[in-house]
Amino acid sequence: MYLMKKLRNNFDGWFILIFSIILFILPFLIILLQRIFIIWLIMLTLFYIILALTWNLLLGYARLLSFAHTGLLGIGAYSSALLVSNNNLPPLIGLIIGSLIAGIAGLILGYICLRLKGIYLALATWGFSGSVQLFVITQYNITGGLKGMFTAFLLPVSPFENPYYYYYIEVLLVLLCLLVMYKIIHSKYGLYLKAMGDDEIAASACGVNVFRLKLFLFVITSFFVGLAGAFYVHLFGYVSPSIADFFTIMLTVISGTILGGLGTFAGPVLGVIIIWPIYQVIGFYGAEYQLFILAILLIILLRFFKGGFIGIVYSMYRKYTNKYKQ
Repeated sequence: MYLMKKLRNNFDGWFILIFSIILFILPFLIILLQRIFIIWLIMLTLFYIILALTWNLLLGYARLLSFAHTGLLGIGAYSSALLVSNNNLPPLIGLIIGSLIAGIAGLILGYICLRLKGIYLALATWGFSGSVQLFVITQYNITGGLKGMFTAFLLPVSPFENPYYYYYIEVLLVLLCLLVMYKIIHSKYGLYLKAMGDDEIAASACGVNVFRLKLFLFVITSFFVGLAGAFYVHLFGYVSPSIADFFTIMLTVISGTILGGLGTFAGPVLGVIIIWPIYQVIGFYGAEYQLFILAILLIILLRFFKGGFIGIVYSMYRKYTNKYKQ
């Protein structure tokens, strides 16, 4: 009863609960349908959900326009792959260390760049991501260059034989990311974020250490981006410079976050769930139409639903709760 009362007026809490239930029962439906390719589509969607959640925390809440995600993905992915391949470490250890290395890279990058604002921060982080991709391409003796490199699968069993073990591990990673984002947004730091996003000078005058808060967010998001990258390479047993490609990765993250609802908790999740599968289907029938259709969707939503897809869901939820109160 206490839990229901607490959740009644907490849309984000309800969202995590319902989303978790759906994720855990989906494989059983897929087994009944005998469509194994769907589990792979969902796993790739979950990969982008982690990236969208972290990018939304930076831009949607903290107003930090960062394009460092692809560079941090590359760092987390290659660090884990190299540690496992060259030192015979268990992939799980490589996954954790790769994520920590990405977090440390985020700490260093944030300390250098976070005093920049707006377009200057965007350009600096974009340059960082480009430098990481250039490094993994040119240092072919270490990284394999454009050919990439093979590494171990995360588990003894191959995901191509049984992807369901990998699916549930990724579900746990996504839920961990969701809970951490929820805790940050719905804590005192969430209030600091809103204050900082509205007016940094006013927030500083009220005692908020703006730079330290930005750095904290940068490290947390970098860790989860590195975690996603490390899991990705041990899911496929292979890593290449495409993991750090801006147009392959970042455009999906940006479009999913904005179309879902920038600055909302559930928006990036809903946006990626809708955009990524549609994007793949359009690419299958005609890749030249992908950006055009995405642009049309973006224009329509920004014109009529500025809150994105989640704005529609929020309005339905408010109508339900108002009816319940009456």
